[in-house]
Amino acid sequence: MDQKMWYTLLLYITVLYMSFDNSQNSPTLQTILNCTTSEEQEFLQRITKQSKLGITLLPIKSVGVQGDCRTYSYVVAISSDSQPDWEDLFSLTKLIPRLCHNINRVVWVFGGLVQGPIEEITMTYLTDTTLATLREADSLANSILSKHGLISCISQMPIVLVPVHFDRATESKLQPSCQRSIVIRSFITSDFMTGVPAIPGKDIPLEVLHEMVDAIKTVPGISRVMYDMTSKPPGTTEWE
Repeated sequence: MDQKMWYTLLLYITVLYMSFDNSQNSPTLQTILNCTTSEEQEFLQRITKQSKLGITLLPIKSVGVQGDCRTYSYVVAISSDSQPDWEDLFSLTKLIPRLCHNINRVVWVFGGLVQGPIEEITMTYLTDTTLATLREADSLANSILSKHGLISCISQMPIVLVPVHFDRATESKLQPSCQRSIVIRSFITSDFMTGVPAIPGKDIPLEVLHEMVDAIKTVPGISRVMYDMTSKPPGTTEWE
């Protein structure tokens, strides 16, 4: 089994933890048991019982806090048809990089449960069109943040364009993917050496976040909008 398949399986078992018999002698299940406390195992049982979560290993990597090729690791996307419990999601976000050492960033995907694996990327270059798409999304998000007087509540909010096209119809997969997605990275820090993401419903009102998501979705060529839930470390403030 290659490394990517191993992490995909480990993530799958993490999210479906309650459906597995702890007495099973599964290497992946044992990894979870060996790396978590009893309280964390109870948390996994509770969160997976309450809501059906989907977890997707995205075909992209982002740089970690060391800032070089040693720390480029995979990005994991969590999704659901249910409304997110942000407190639980942030707890799960802290667990995943501990269990899967080749993952350094976790995002929430708006728009319902992601269907199937995402295996392709959209070819992306620094063209005028690509930059215009990113600038429009960035302007919309930050204008909404400013309109609600929240600029001073967040240290920085990079808007990231990633070459991931969700929700492709089976017949369309005969052609190259053409859409991209946006990540909102609202970040709180005192020194930028370490920091935490802004928690929806606490640091940023849910209605403001949803307004940003809805506005970004109007940008042509955008597939989905995601929200970065990663602290620094293991992730960096910006993406690269």
